[in-house]
Amino acid sequence: MKKTITAIITAALCLPLLSGCGKWLDVKPYDEIAEDDLLSTQDGFMRLLNGIYIELNDDMLYGGAMTVEMIEIMGGAYTIGSDNSIWGNYNDIASYKYDTDYWRTRFSETWNKAYSLILNCNLLLAQIDGKRELFTGDNYYIVKGEALALRAMLHFDMLRLFGPVYSRNPGATSIPYYTRYSVTPEEAQPASVIAEKVLADLTEARILLSVDPVITEGTKMEGATDGSSNFLNYRSLRLNYYAVTGLLARANLWFGNREQAYNYAQEVIRAANSGIFPFVDRSLVTGSPEDPDRIFSSEILFALSHAQREELFNNYFDPSRLPNYVFRMDNDMFSNRIFGGTETGGNLDDYRCRVNWIATGSNRYFYKYSDMANTGDIRNTMIPMLRLGEMYLIAAETQSEDLAAGVSYINILRSNRGVNSLASFNKSLLQYEYIRELYGEGQLFFMYKRMYSPVMFSVTDSENPQPSDEIFVVPLPDSETQN
Repeated sequence: MKKTITAIITAALCLPLLSGCGKWLDVKPYDEIAEDDLLSTQDGFMRLLNGIYIELNDDMLYGGAMTVEMIEIMGGAYTIGSDNSIWGNYNDIASYKYDTDYWRTRFSETWNKAYSLILNCNLLLAQIDGKRELFTGDNYYIVKGEALALRAMLHFDMLRLFGPVYSRNPGATSIPYYTRYSVTPEEAQPASVIAEKVLADLTEARILLSVDPVITEGTKMEGATDGSSNFLNYRSLRLNYYAVTGLLARANLWFGNREQAYNYAQEVIRAANSGIFPFVDRSLVTGSPEDPDRIFSSEILFALSHAQREELFNNYFDPSRLPNYVFRMDNDMFSNRIFGGTETGGNLDDYRCRVNWIATGSNRYFYKYSDMANTGDIRNTMIPMLRLGEMYLIAAETQSEDLAAGVSYINILRSNRGVNSLASFNKSLLQYEYIRELYGEGQLFFMYKRMYSPVMFSVTDSENPQPSDEIFVVPLPDSETQN
């Protein structure tokens, strides 16, 4: 067992991974700490927790597959060409052919990476209560709360990917939920049971994080100047109290608990109105064309910090890659529905269009993850995981069954995107707003799955994939079914 534990911890804390992380993490290479001593100090617990955050940037998770690549293709975000010499295996995933050798391997890698980090969370959680005396101030509550929230978030995303369409079959067998540190495989459980465990972990995490300095001091997105630890700074780069509250809104919406989802979204909105997560300043978006805040950083509840974030743009979106593949939206969808076409709420003056889409020839390309001029700015490392705009979308969706009462929330969001209000509101308009707000952040496939709705990638409705389990339920990886 000792070798297994070493391999797991080293995967989270090894030097090559740490060399690319931001100063906010304040971590040292794993090989400077003996394994037996790792969790014998407060600093050791913090390093293990920071290592989990770093590993979320892995290509198989949120540094690629679960934000801009695999999951966004499944959500119809990009137009995928037919030339296999250029597009390779992407044609298969765009056609929801999950059973090819390539994609079975890719899904297994995502699954295995997520569960290895869950195991790390459980290693920390298994030790922390018995060593509470090691912690100063409120750090015990912060460390334990963040670890619980990370465990819940990873399980929730595996459920959203591999589990059933919850609104149609909550009793279907889905995934295992690991609450203890063990390498013994657990049985897959009904989605409804996983829902209870996700919500329980997030609820406990939120209680523990009620001492989070983000509540009284804001996100503190600047490093300490006196040489002290940054552990309680950069709160938008950790699962802080409001990020966990936002996750509870997202999860409750998925599980059909509309009133609870609305209440949690409202709490985050109230915090934003008090100045903790203010809407982006227009001058930072449109007033500095050489260095716009493309991710609307002040509105982000939780983001990863990835020192090589520019690779997302270089590898997937940069038009200079042509004639190799480049991810972009279908031109007709862009011009006639998403950012054009008044009947869909589109507007080319939308901030989300003006700063994130740049025309090259007859096409527009997605620049959200391109480098800022000031590459040392912390905003240049951020991969959004949860943002204020989603809270307005959740509040709008949960106001009433026919959505009509939610238009006020949509119009507040739209007014802070520089576009006109909508007179009425319906499911299609909500989906267009989700696409405009969350494009390139890995949420579109999950929106369609939750709503059991056609995946929109074309203005020709007959070409859009119709909802089905074949599209929305990804088969469990071979390694899991064999276990």
